[in-house]
Amino acid sequence: MGSKNIEMPFFPHYETELLGNGDANFRITWFESKFSQSHYNIYNKTIGSNACTLIAILLASKCQKYNVIIKGPQDNLNIRLIHLLAISMLEGNKIHEELKSNQVLKHLNLNVPEALKYTETHTYNLVEWRSSIYMERLSRSLHENIKNNYSEWVKLDKAPKENLYVILIADARTVLFIFQRKTNTVRVYGLIPHFSQDMPTKFE
Repeated sequence: MGSKNIEMPFFPHYETELLGNGDANFRITWFESKFSQSHYNIYNKTIGSNACTLIAILLASKCQKYNVIIKGPQDNLNIRLIHLLAISMLEGNKIHEELKSNQVLKHLNLNVPEALKYTETHTYNLVEWRSSIYMERLSRSLHENIKNNYSEWVKLDKAPKENLYVILIADARTVLFIFQRKTNTVRVYGLIPHFSQDMPTKFE
């Protein structure tokens, strides 16, 4: 199923907040609460969803396939990115529902190898480079661990056009980091709600 064949239920409203001293160093984009994996569907109703890792994998693959440019904080948000996120949520939830119906899941929340396996017709352009487990508090270790792994990635002498997609799974939630060397930017897609009472989806 290609993204061109899927109709978006609605295009989400969003607000952008710029943070930083002097020139903005960060841009946070908040989407309306209904633009989340638990509500964004053709029925326009809230359902439980545990498809966050599938959605992150699908979004990474689409960004790579369509060569999406990650703009800097001072620029307008790339609308194509919102469209691909919406399609990834629809596809990810559909795949997850099919996996549940076929009773092939050992656990409702998938890890990265499982997500790649069950989306292989969509994500053939992605290869898992490294997988690590850290038994540490994120508040103390996240920045250092990401920095160290990114440094190792750069040493591989990848071409500037190659993006690095980092998927963080913690507390049964998945966050996607997109490192784009040619624009010197980092995009974070996080806080994917499983249920309606959770926080709205956001980009950083």
